[in-house]
Amino acid sequence: MTKLAKAKSQLVQGILTFAAADGSLHVNPNEYDHDHTRLLIAKMIIAHQYPFRMVEHKWFNILMSWMNSNYEPIGRKGIKNECMKVYEFEKELLKKSLKEAESISVTTDLWTSKQNIHYMCLVAHYVDVDWVLQCRVLNFVELDPPHTGIVIAQAIFECLVEWKIEDKIMTITLDNASNNDTAVTNLKTKLLARKNTQFDPIYFHVRCTSHIVNLVVNDGLQPINPLISNVRNTVKYFKRSPARMYKFVEVCNNYSVKVGKGLSLDVKTRLNSTYRMLDSCIHYRDALGYYKEVDHNYCWKPTQAECDMFDKLRPIL
Repeated sequence: MTKLAKAKSQLVQGILTFAAADGSLHVNPNEYDHDHTRLLIAKMIIAHQYPFRMVEHKWFNILMSWMNSNYEPIGRKGIKNECMKVYEFEKELLKKSLKEAESISVTTDLWTSKQNIHYMCLVAHYVDVDWVLQCRVLNFVELDPPHTGIVIAQAIFECLVEWKIEDKIMTITLDNASNNDTAVTNLKTKLLARKNTQFDPIYFHVRCTSHIVNLVVNDGLQPINPLISNVRNTVKYFKRSPARMYKFVEVCNNYSVKVGKGLSLDVKTRLNSTYRMLDSCIHYRDALGYYKEVDHNYCWKPTQAECDMFDKLRPIL
């Protein structure tokens, strides 16, 4: 075989056409499929939470044109519409899967963002036709206050009706807030009115075990509440100012305190995050004392008695 023929053979062998297991990937350098390219870019934006505007970035288009000279640029409005098509397609697939499920349990929770916006998330749990446990987010919606039990129940029921699964709901899991008790009572009334023979109101309300455990642990943390408060204020104090954090690291280095664990702020409803916050800050107990000498505005240094109490509770936590 001549060198030219061998080179041509290698070139042919390097051009592959294949499909991924889910049928979503199609590679063929000799052909340009604009619709499929738009679909892949839309899925990439959704999966990685990229901004729509990225398709208009200069170097993104340079890259795409270099990969295939037939590439046709897409605007941000065009790719937004493509993302919505993907959403609607996936929604229909989920509706079909939910329709085939015999029974469905749901979980829901509400919280407030840093922008003071209130959200509610509703998640479905069910076993599909292949006996695989599925967990799918049905709705992630903004919920205007007041968050009374009636408002919560109505928002949940509207979501169930939208997905056409109101006659398949067996249980709902919520935390132990009083407004959730009202919501459950209201939902029971709505679901019983549909006269679904499979629905049993006795077993409908499942109280969140994680929330109960968190309440128990928070009661158990009462003896070290002063320590938790001091540590929480310490972390906030440093994180609000890069200059303070830089000075604190400098103090650690000056006094040979090993800088390893980063300071982390806890979320009050997650006991494990409170433990991580305490564990990381107690590591720097000596450094906090040294820092107090150079920054008289800092006044939350944990006392030795508080640290000793934490050492006793650490194995339990």
